[in-house]
Amino acid sequence: MSLDLLFSSSFIRASTSSIVMATTNILSSLEINFVEGIYRSNPFKGCGNVEQAVVLVNPEYEINLGMVARAMKNFGQSELRIVGPYCGKGRDAVKYSKHAREILEGAKVYGSLREAVEDCDAAVGFTGVLNRHRGSIRAAVPLKRFLEKADGYGRLALVFGREGIGLNEKEIGECDYLVHVETSKEYPVLNLSHAVAVVLYALGARKERKTREMRLPGKEKEVLIDMFKSLVGRYKFRNPKRCEVAFRRVIGRANPTEKEGRSIMNVLRVAIEELEGRENEKDGAP
Repeated sequence: MSLDLLFSSSFIRASTSSIVMATTNILSSLEINFVEGIYRSNPFKGCGNVEQAVVLVNPEYEINLGMVARAMKNFGQSELRIVGPYCGKGRDAVKYSKHAREILEGAKVYGSLREAVEDCDAAVGFTGVLNRHRGSIRAAVPLKRFLEKADGYGRLALVFGREGIGLNEKEIGECDYLVHVETSKEYPVLNLSHAVAVVLYALGARKERKTREMRLPGKEKEVLIDMFKSLVGRYKFRNPKRCEVAFRRVIGRANPTEKEGRSIMNVLRVAIEELEGRENEKDGAP
């Protein structure tokens, strides 16, 4: 569907037509840059120096919980977060955590995934079964590709789902990325603690690059998306939710820098203010 059909008002024939087109071009350019790997920055400086939190959603078995804590200590990480309800920090969890008991005991428990990741710049969900998420809001990318493309975040939330069913669609929608850890097709699902260990090793093994450009923080992404929703809402589309999902997907793949994200915000802000001004003129007309 063309922009002329989507924005069918006198507003589209004025300056805002250029604004909307500029927004589309910016997003398209960002997505191309993401795919081609133009951005050369990298936040992964070595496992012990990376600001990241391991987030477990409703873990079911104490043994796995303890082994996750142990794997985290192996790779220099200490911040474990748990989204309840969960199995508890009982005898088996303590036993299998070995010398990482302080990580287990210090793990904070949250009531929702959104609450657990709200202070992070990006939430990265992990999955072992691609077929389960074919129609998801997030297209799963291989771990290798994620490491090459997702740059510049100061704080990552590494989100792992339940042992039985993984992350549900709502939780995937709350993540900025969905990452697939590639394994044998004959048996693609890793044990929870093994998956955490593989991901932490991969992050720590990344070589530092010279250039670093900070990406748009998670909270500012939500502001950007809220602005887009506000603009879409004024046009009374039949399916505004679909527009929001499409915009989220593009922003997620594009992974804009702070400067780029704020430029898009400025474009949207001008469009909203222009439309508000026209609405006010119409309301005040005799």
